[in-house]
Amino acid sequence: MSIVVGIAPGQDNRAAVELGIVLARSYGRRLVAAAVDSTAWPMSPVHFESEYQKKLRRVAEEALDEVRALLPDDIESECVVHSARSSRRGLLEMCQKENAFRLVVGPAEDGKPGRIALGSVSTGLLHSASLPVALAPVGYRAAPGARLRRITAAYSGSSTSADLILGAAIVSAESGVPFRIASFAPRSRVISAAGVGLDVESSVIDEWANVIRQDTDEILCSIDQLQIKPGETDVAIGTGPDWESALTAVEWEEPEAMMLGSSGLGALKRVSLGSHAMRILQHSPVPIVVVPRRAKSDYTASAV
Repeated sequence: MSIVVGIAPGQDNRAAVELGIVLARSYGRRLVAAAVDSTAWPMSPVHFESEYQKKLRRVAEEALDEVRALLPDDIESECVVHSARSSRRGLLEMCQKENAFRLVVGPAEDGKPGRIALGSVSTGLLHSASLPVALAPVGYRAAPGARLRRITAAYSGSSTSADLILGAAIVSAESGVPFRIASFAPRSRVISAAGVGLDVESSVIDEWANVIRQDTDEILCSIDQLQIKPGETDVAIGTGPDWESALTAVEWEEPEAMMLGSSGLGALKRVSLGSHAMRILQHSPVPIVVVPRRAKSDYTASAV
């Protein structure tokens, strides 16, 4: 299984490549950097390669030349140009061909530094991919030789995010990367939902953390092969006056990735955390791995 990194010809791909390298090294996977040549798809039985098509393919090859200069010697890697009807279709075809473990894509160029910015291709992939899609923040960089220091699974209390906890735990066990569970909400939402005043805010947050720990302990301890004892998994609670504050209130390792659950292959608004999901994605200070329901089902099956 491989880590497939989508390379956008003519754009800055370093953030995606750096994240792909960290994931490949952490999971012991081969990295495949794929640039899609969508103009090379034949529009008729006889393919005529125009000067325009040659130029675009040359741009794709030049992008891969830049990628090769970034790839370290300690991971197995390959750079390929793949022809397809569209960039989205081409990357999904490459994932199928390579039996990909993760698909990594970079941010839109007009995004805020340090934050994830969705472009048309990444948005389309989140709607249709059947494997986890890793999203690199704008300007993402990692130290030479870096491996993931932790995997965080975002938990909301829903059944779909419960599946995500299981998936993150299995990935952690297989790769040896520590993992924790985190839940986020603006402070006003937590207090409002509890129906109490600000003077008892601390006790409400503590009770919320206890409930989350009890829920997740039950999920994890139901899987014998994980050998996780109650109270053994770290649980982090992020609150603040707004979503950005809630996300930054939690301590983050360098490098770290956060897994976010999606309810299926439909629109991003159907991510399991409901309306919270997009807020988490927009304000996350670390790369996000969006996990479709199908991928979580595969994790669950492997744990049975």
